[in-house]
Amino acid sequence: MDKTDQTRTNKTLSGNPITEGVIWRQILLYFFPLLLSSFFQQLYNTADAMIVGQAAGKQALSAVGGSAGSVVGIFIMFYIGFSGGAAVLAAQFFGAENSTALQSSIRKSLSLSFLMGLAGTLVCFFFASSILTVMNTPADIMAPSLWYLKIAAFGMLPNSLYNMGASILRAVGDVRRPLFILIFTCLSNIGLDLLFVASLGMGASGAALATVLCQFLSACLVLWFLRPFLAGGRRILFTKVISKTGKPMEEIHHRHSRSPENLTGRILQMGLPLGFSEVMYTFANVVLMSVVNGFGTDTVAAYAAYGKIDAIFWMIVGSFGVAITTFVGQNIGAGRWDRVMQSIRDCALMMFLTLGIVIALLYTGAEFMQSLFITDPDVILIGVRMMHFLMPFYFLYIPIEILFGALRGMGDSLLPTLITFFGVCVLRSAWGIFIVPLHHTVNMVLLGFPVTWIVSDLAFAVYFYWYVQRNKPDKS
Repeated sequence: MDKTDQTRTNKTLSGNPITEGVIWRQILLYFFPLLLSSFFQQLYNTADAMIVGQAAGKQALSAVGGSAGSVVGIFIMFYIGFSGGAAVLAAQFFGAENSTALQSSIRKSLSLSFLMGLAGTLVCFFFASSILTVMNTPADIMAPSLWYLKIAAFGMLPNSLYNMGASILRAVGDVRRPLFILIFTCLSNIGLDLLFVASLGMGASGAALATVLCQFLSACLVLWFLRPFLAGGRRILFTKVISKTGKPMEEIHHRHSRSPENLTGRILQMGLPLGFSEVMYTFANVVLMSVVNGFGTDTVAAYAAYGKIDAIFWMIVGSFGVAITTFVGQNIGAGRWDRVMQSIRDCALMMFLTLGIVIALLYTGAEFMQSLFITDPDVILIGVRMMHFLMPFYFLYIPIEILFGALRGMGDSLLPTLITFFGVCVLRSAWGIFIVPLHHTVNMVLLGFPVTWIVSDLAFAVYFYWYVQRNKPDKS
């Protein structure tokens, strides 16, 4: 793009805060609603764990946060990753003012999400017993785990549709309405947890039922907010879609009247690697979960509670990752390479500052945080030791999120996914299978996390440098 084209693009996008204005300030305005969304998203499972742990005991907590919860997490993380990849196209089409392609990509993305959600339901329902057996689930928690997984299976389809719809809204700059949906459905989920688990004594099954009902509600709401895109008209009024995101935006001129060829293929090309990337992380953790199961129910319960606590770190990391991807994607579409690189630098600085504070707070408050989920002192002690060992290493993950988020915003997902596959999935799984038996302790299991982060950091740094040098516009 020459200077004349870039100037014209800048003028037509004068109402878009992501492609204009002070970058760090716009990132924060975009980040905080994302963070709140992540908080309420996590509160779905956290509320389940807290209420189940306090009202139904450690066996029920192990079912919700142990093997069954890990299996559900695999599918949910795939849906999150796939929708995030597909939404990159929406961000680029929005930044490029190509409303025809934007509408087509949204329709096709939702159709693919429906099919993938249905597949998840069938697998989790019909193969629940086999999956839990392969994961070496302890006998005393097999029954509640089986019921939890079978009921949770019915939430796969609405969860897939919700994640796709929410990712699309965020890609075009609307972070508020996904937040409103999550606040409403999360509070509803807590209310249903109290009814089904605490009042009716349904245990892990009640927690699963509450979550599924709220997932259907969230899917219906996000599809309602996407109705301007699904109405079938030729023109999309962007003022109706993002009017609540900040400054009003004039109707976009339609400089492009055609959708790109093979749009379904492009969606799959962007979405599937990111979906499998998220699954790789979760699958590797499932391998470690299988190892943890060998330490007994107390360790499993402590590990489950720890997984809910450190979600605070991961939801902040993920929110910054979505921000990086969206800012890079829209500015790539608008031809603003200068803002692409500045967005990456500003996001990276804010991530390190924010997460440094979070890590310190989680480390010092480990005992209090564990006691929110379980009352057994032996379980609390195990959980505190886990947190004190692993928390200082969390800084090592931040560069991975920064560079992977930037690369997917640029439209590159395949090779970053391969880096994740070998650096995280293969290496962490091998660690659990071959290294941990050499020194069979909980700390040895946990050490697999920083080892894989270091390897992935180095690989991403080298690849990102090569990719930018190859693809950045000439300075002339």
